[in-house]
Order: sequence, then structure tokens, then C-alpha cells
Amino acid sequence: MVNVVLTTLITGSPLGKGEDPALKINKTVYNGVEVKVYEPISLSGSNRPVLVYYHGGGWSWLSVDVYDPTMRELAKRVGMVVVSVEYRQSPEHPHPIPYEDCLKVTEFILNNAGKLKIDAKRVAISGDSAGGHLTAAIAFRLKKNIKIQIPIYPCLQLFDLQTPSYIENKVFIPGMLNDVSMLCYWLNYGNISYDHIPLFLSNQHTSPELKKSKYAEFVSPKWYMTEHIRTESLRNMKKPTDVGSEELSKSIEKTITDPYFSPLMVSQDELRDLPLTYVLTAGYDVLREDGIIYYNRLREAGVPVHLAHYQEGFHGMIFFFSGPIPFNVGKRAMDDLVVFLKNKL
Repeated sequence: MVNVVLTTLITGSPLGKGEDPALKINKTVYNGVEVKVYEPISLSGSNRPVLVYYHGGGWSWLSVDVYDPTMRELAKRVGMVVVSVEYRQSPEHPHPIPYEDCLKVTEFILNNAGKLKIDAKRVAISGDSAGGHLTAAIAFRLKKNIKIQIPIYPCLQLFDLQTPSYIENKVFIPGMLNDVSMLCYWLNYGNISYDHIPLFLSNQHTSPELKKSKYAEFVSPKWYMTEHIRTESLRNMKKPTDVGSEELSKSIEKTITDPYFSPLMVSQDELRDLPLTYVLTAGYDVLREDGIIYYNRLREAGVPVHLAHYQEGFHGMIFFFSGPIPFNVGKRAMDDLVVFLKNKL
């Protein structure tokens, strides 16, 4: 039902969009995983560029059909094949299953480029929110086998839930995403009990020892961009390091420091071989700092990286580039992404 409502908001119809004379659209299976493929009719030859897209929805909901208008727009305007992945979802299928499904599809495309009439040297990956997380995790795995990665307002860590963006965006469009809902998505994905939600939200899920570890440095405030923090008191915030549940911390440490679960949990040296990256962030989003930290760390590691930050933007804005409820910021974000892909892919 949620998917139907969202499809109606985006397209104006609960059935979504019909046939498109400019595109060949079909559902198929790549390496055991369902996908929806968009091929521009005008795109001929055997060396076509491709974007592999991992949809958002907290690893728990939404589908390739909800994302259909966005995928059509990208395929037609950029002139590329788009493969949208219908990965299995949590809580029934927690980490690493969604990641593994997306990896299987991406590797299938790389390994069967000739058969698919794809240029293996022009493969980009992207996704929004949870899909942005999957993008970063797969880019870390495949490195420069991928030409471009595009994480869109990605969720990249469960180590610190007291970043400025988590604090100042708790109540902005709560139906879209807030601190509690994002945490519940993380817990579903990590197969972690809801019993300690208050400890997570107050950053007491990590022990004092873990708060002083190398992992804390990976999400340190030194990676923030204070000009994007609206609340002045949060620009130089000090976080206590002498509190936290030893028992809970010990039980989840292996999970929350796994780089394929939390893509920010890697050293600078491990980031150096990542491909060209386009990070999209929004001012009114609890995940803003995740994306900005990622951008700054990649830049310091010497990775070619571009930050597209929309201070007036919100989580989910990429949906609303057109349709019954268009937002100017959603249109700008889409336009900028199209220009980048045309120039770089």
C-alpha cells in the first residue's frame, strides 16, 4: 500500500507510467536477482554506458516500480542503459543479503558486458539513502572496476547518531525520515534488537573505549562542514566520551565497524582506490553529515570527488523533479546529476 501511495504522489497514478516510445523497458533476472532494465531506443552499438541503481527505502521497503519515473528520466536524458535492482529486503533478509544481491547484479554486468552490449569501462553505480549506502559498500568492494559511484544522501554509519544533522533535522518532514525511523531501519538491516533504542539515540550504544578508538576518528567532527550546519551551537559541539553501555557496545561492535555495513568505517589508506565519486547531500536531512564526512574523507584521500549539496534540499527530493508535486530543488538536483553523468560517464 505504501508503494502505491508513493507511486501516486510521484506520477499522479497508482499504476505509474505506461509504455514509453523512447525506451525499451523489461524485467528480467541477473545472476538470480530481479532487475528492471531501461534501454534507450536511440542508443545503438555494443559499447553502451550503464548505470546500476540500488533503490532506497531503509533496506526495508519501496521497489523498482516506485523508482520507475526516476530511472526513465535518467536513461533518456543521459542516454544510457539503467539497471534497477530489486534486492531482497530486511528484516526478513538482513545484512549482508541486500548488499550481496546488489553485488551479484553489478558483477554480472561487468562479467557479461559483451553479451549485454555494455561498455565494461563505463559502468556507474548509484542509489539513494539505503541505496547510497549500498553504493558506497559496493564501490569499496569493486574499487576502480567501477568508473563512477554516486551515493545520494547516503546513510554510512551507525557509530554516531548525534551528528548535527541528526539533532537539527529530527522533526523535519518526519514522514520521510527522522532519527528514530532511520535507527529502526539500521536495526532491521543489522538484525539488532529494538530493546536499546534510547541508548542508540543518545550515543550510549558505544563504550567509552570505542568512543576513543580509531573508529571514532572516521566520523570525527573535523570532517564536518560548519557552513552547512544551520544551528550555531552545533558547529563546535563537544560530545562526551566517558559514557556508554559496555555490554551493548561489545555485542554490536563487530557489526557497526564492518565496512560493508558501515562504509565510513575504513581508514584513509583504504579509501584511496575508490572511483570518481559524486556525493549528493541535503540540508534538511538527518543523513547530511554522513555524506559530507564521506566527501571530505575521500577528498583528503586523493579520490576525485564532487559534492552536490543543496542547503534547502530534503531527504527524498530526487523523487520530486517533476510530476504532480514538483519541487525546484528536486529538479535542480536531477538536472545537475544528468549534466555530471553526461560529462563523466
